[in-house]
Formats: sequence, structure tokens, C-alpha cells
Amino acid sequence: MAFTYVDPTSGTRDEIRFLIQDTDSTDQHLQDAEINYLYTKWGNVYAAAAYAAEAIAAQYSHKTNYSRSIGDLSISESYATAAGEFRELAKSLRAQELDLFPTSVKINASAIIATADKLVTTYKTDFYTGIHDYTV
Repeated sequence: MAFTYVDPTSGTRDEIRFLIQDTDSTDQHLQDAEINYLYTKWGNVYAAAAYAAEAIAAQYSHKTNYSRSIGDLSISESYATAAGEFRELAKSLRAQELDLFPTSVKINASAIIATADKLVTTYKTDFYTGIHDYTV
């Protein structure tokens, strides 16, 4: 499995690695193929980075915390903290994605015509209001 990183301007994979700070080849979290898969699936650098951060959080969630003591020396490792930090990173990346690419509402103009003004023989709207209106 391959791990490559040059800088965030060298391509989408490196930009995703930069956003999740998976840039150290000696302490890598995801392989190139995994990052390529996420980018292909989501088609957006920030969305792919958010899902990558969630995948890393899942990796840490499967590990167990441990603590060892020998005399006065004690060593402990808490993977739950790292998992939580990567989940927070995923939330932050999604917020950044919304800042860069705000959602827009698209409405079919003929869908908002009043029921009385619709031509009922042609249904060229996404939603037909008043279809169950029974006028007597």
C-alpha cells in the first residue's frame, strides 16, 4: 500500500491529506487508494476529508485504552480522545465546506402556481398542489 504526500497544492489527494493532517509517512492513517476512493465517491475535497476524518476516528474507536505502571513509571494511552478529536475535525471540515460551497435552493417555477391556475391536463411540475382538494 502506498502513502505519498508532497504539499497541498500538488493534487486533490495531498489537499485531503493536508486537511486531515495525515502528512507524516512514519505515522500514516490512510493509504493513497483509500483517499482516492473517498474523493471519487464524494467528488469534493472537503466532503472527502470529512469522511476520511470519520474513518480515522473509527480506527481509533476500535483500539482499547491501556495503562501500564512499573514502580514510579506509568504509561497510558487513550484512543477515545483521538477518536473524538477526529470526529470534531470532521464537523469542522463540513462547516468549512458549507462556507466555501453554500447550498442553493432550486424551485421549479411551475410547481408554485396556484391550484386554480393550473392546467390539470398537463402535469409538468415536480409537485402538484391541490390534487386532493375537493370543491363542491
